[in-house]
Amino acid sequence: MNDYEAVIQLLTPVLGRGRSFDAGRCPGASPLAREIAYGVLRQYFRLQAIVNLLVKKPLADKHLDIRLLIYAGLYSIDMLKRPAHASVNAAVESVADIGKPWAKGLVNGVLRNYLRNLTDIEGKISQNNEAVTGHPDWLHELICRDWPADNEAIIAANNQQAPMTLRVNQRRIDRAGYERELGSADIQSRVGELATTALYLDAPVSVNRLPGFGEGKVSIQDEVSQLAATVLDPEPGNHVLDACAAPGGKTCHLLEAQPDMQLTALDVDGGRVEQIQENLARLELECELVTADLSKWNPADRIFDRILLDAPCSGTGVIRRHPDIKLLRRKSDVGKLANTQLTLLRAAWRLLKGGGVLVYSTCSVLKAENDDVIGRFLDTTSNVSVTRMEAPWGTATRFGRQLLPTPDRHDGFYYARLVKPANS
Repeated sequence: MNDYEAVIQLLTPVLGRGRSFDAGRCPGASPLAREIAYGVLRQYFRLQAIVNLLVKKPLADKHLDIRLLIYAGLYSIDMLKRPAHASVNAAVESVADIGKPWAKGLVNGVLRNYLRNLTDIEGKISQNNEAVTGHPDWLHELICRDWPADNEAIIAANNQQAPMTLRVNQRRIDRAGYERELGSADIQSRVGELATTALYLDAPVSVNRLPGFGEGKVSIQDEVSQLAATVLDPEPGNHVLDACAAPGGKTCHLLEAQPDMQLTALDVDGGRVEQIQENLARLELECELVTADLSKWNPADRIFDRILLDAPCSGTGVIRRHPDIKLLRRKSDVGKLANTQLTLLRAAWRLLKGGGVLVYSTCSVLKAENDDVIGRFLDTTSNVSVTRMEAPWGTATRFGRQLLPTPDRHDGFYYARLVKPANS
């Protein structure tokens, strides 16, 4: 399988069946094929606009593979550090490999036409807002509405590749010590500014190259996600619930940060609960695992001192890691997700002790999923205290703190901290 065939196999589930990129499988895909596939997703709206200009007769749905091949060729011409003609030739040669030799002239003509008329084409697509922003119009409008002063920076960050971020297991080694181990392995890094456990790699590497990864010295986790353990701040002896816990990054960090507590990790998806178990096993950690729908879960005689509700959301704060979000989400999803978030928040609140703390978080930058959900919850729930978080990170909002994605640092994330009065 050549790289372009692998790109088609990686992207067909997303663009043909509406599945997430991570759900797809292509064991033979090379690092280059994955780079091209991610690049096509990031630049999808621009590539689509170019093809719509150059292909006079739209390709039928059954020829999605040809369209994807052209996208991959266009991306390669612009972004790969090799002569443009090499990318054109590689794409044209791949036509026969996917069993459609009749399209050889079409692919060759489109790519060479692009090279001959690049300036004119760029001028025409500059009038296409989706091609310029790299975002569907509905999402761009919501980001501009919610963040009028920051929308350009958010859009720019979303269109870049995210850095690889590590969480150092300080039960095994301190951050400075692990940074030295990385240096000895010829892996350059820099420390995080917000979480004391965070390290950023100058360039991504396979986990197999990370010193002590298999022995649990380090995990992969974005820096702002690492703040969850600090915001929740569990104490020794606490009964803690990590709701919507899969795949287990926060679960494991909580146990690393405070091993003297009783932690229950819950998720509705049994397959993803298995991922939590795999992460626990690598780090030699243990906790109770529950497969259940939080909104319907009624454990007998069970209430918690601390609850982390990292609610399912639009993922608009992690688009740079999951660019397929821009293609798979719809504007109508935001309201539906907000209703689900409110339902889960109410369910979690029932399980919280008087005097307990609930942290609500999302990886969204949309206010409809963040402050608006907390506001709706407060309007319908008595005896809730919102803790104003004074922190050197993020922006204070009405009820919590919002972090926005940055080009070479952290993702977008939201936190709110709610306290139930002791007599409730």
